[in-house]
Amino acid sequence: MDPSADNSNFSLQSNRSSRRDFLKYAAMGLATAAAPRLVFCGETKPSTTDGMPVPVDGAHSFIVLPDTQVYAMSFPELFHAQTEWIVKNRKRYNIQFVLHAGDVVQHNNHPQWKLARAAMSRLDGNVPYAICLGNHDLGPKGSTKNRDSYFGNHFPLDFWKKQPTFGGVYDREPQKPDNSFHLFSTGDDRWLVLALEFAPRDDVLRWAGEVVAAYPNHQAILLTHAYLNKDGKRYDHTKKGQTAPPHHYPCFKSEAGCNDGQMMWEKLVSKHPNFAMVFCGHVCTAARLGSTGQNGNQVNQFLVDYQNHPNGGDSWLRLCQLADASPSQKIQSTDYAPKLGKRGAADNTNFCIDL
Repeated sequence: MDPSADNSNFSLQSNRSSRRDFLKYAAMGLATAAAPRLVFCGETKPSTTDGMPVPVDGAHSFIVLPDTQVYAMSFPELFHAQTEWIVKNRKRYNIQFVLHAGDVVQHNNHPQWKLARAAMSRLDGNVPYAICLGNHDLGPKGSTKNRDSYFGNHFPLDFWKKQPTFGGVYDREPQKPDNSFHLFSTGDDRWLVLALEFAPRDDVLRWAGEVVAAYPNHQAILLTHAYLNKDGKRYDHTKKGQTAPPHHYPCFKSEAGCNDGQMMWEKLVSKHPNFAMVFCGHVCTAARLGSTGQNGNQVNQFLVDYQNHPNGGDSWLRLCQLADASPSQKIQSTDYAPKLGKRGAADNTNFCIDL
């Protein structure tokens, strides 16, 4: 089996083993190419209640927040609408965690970070979360001329340490929250989230790999800003015609160790049998890609970004509901806009996968 093979239509045949058993055997060094795979089940259009997605019986959920940069700049009420909806519906959907895919702000300045902090603070004490940094979160005025960010001023390390799900930060920058990992559970399943900077450096990937290896019985999720392009393929600086590739940005043209999506796949994600998913933003669309790791595990990679929609995204977010269902665990993924009271209908915004 070609470990680099992509399966963008998710039409892979699943065996009947559970991913939990696979992680157990992989940790013992017994994983084989017969590992269970995540399988795309096709578009689903469940009925709705009050215009919202129907809660899946017995499910545990997590939320993905796409780029909020325009909200922080011009429409903070939509940022608040997202986090307020999460808090109000945390029991209805049994929401356990929130993933922010970066570009939290537009211009990396204190006023916008202050607005972002106010919106995210609705989650404090209610639903834990992780944030990765996008290109607009870095450099003077969000220019990515360097990796400096006011993120740590408004979401300081002491704040993260108070979250019960917080695991730690990049070991070479122990006072900066720019690269972090987090641990949460959905029922009997344990999850590890790696929140990595825009175009992460080589040594950050070294650290991330060590963290994943230290938690072999956790299913790993990579949260990083620029990974998939809008065509559903990983960013690859060796290929032309890509939209906003990481290597295009100022400080990374000369910086050694800048990694795009393909490089992250090769150096980190494909190497570990417990990687299950990747979430990213950066370019406006919804897309997905399935790839087989070196240990036979299927990794589903998702792009979620609505910044070019009206009002910078009209409050769209992604609800991922996980539930045990024989013979495998299922994830029902639904994009929903609290401000509009609408859910996604396209197969990239409303779908089911078997785990």
